[in-house]
Amino acid sequence: MACLLAAAAFAAWSWLRPYDWHPDSAARCAIVETLVTRDQSYFWVDVHLKMNEGMTHDLSQPVALETGAGTRLKPADTTFGGTDLRAPKEIWFKFWLEPKDLTSPLALLINDGKLVVKSTSGIPDLGNGAYRNFTTHHW
Repeated sequence: MACLLAAAAFAAWSWLRPYDWHPDSAARCAIVETLVTRDQSYFWVDVHLKMNEGMTHDLSQPVALETGAGTRLKPADTTFGGTDLRAPKEIWFKFWLEPKDLTSPLALLINDGKLVVKSTSGIPDLGNGAYRNFTTHHW
């Protein structure tokens, strides 16, 4: 019974923990999850964001994914979610990355802030066409 309770507590903690405990409030949003998909020798990285309550995304400011080497990558695709597309509640940004881009930490530059997408070094071990969903920046 104790093992079952411990497993349930761990599952609940894993499910309910935030992607980042202290996201930059200037970003006006927080990362919910990141989906990494391998496409031959490259990777698609989809970053799912949820806007902070009462905040909106400034469409006039550029969005970029910054690699550990300082390279800034523009999104290949952007999807907005919510009932009012002028003030979306959720946003998905999709980036096309080379393997060298995934070897270091990644940060999303959005609005006036910076959000940690990936805080570790190394490339996820994925076969061609395989994907993995990350719910924390430690990957």
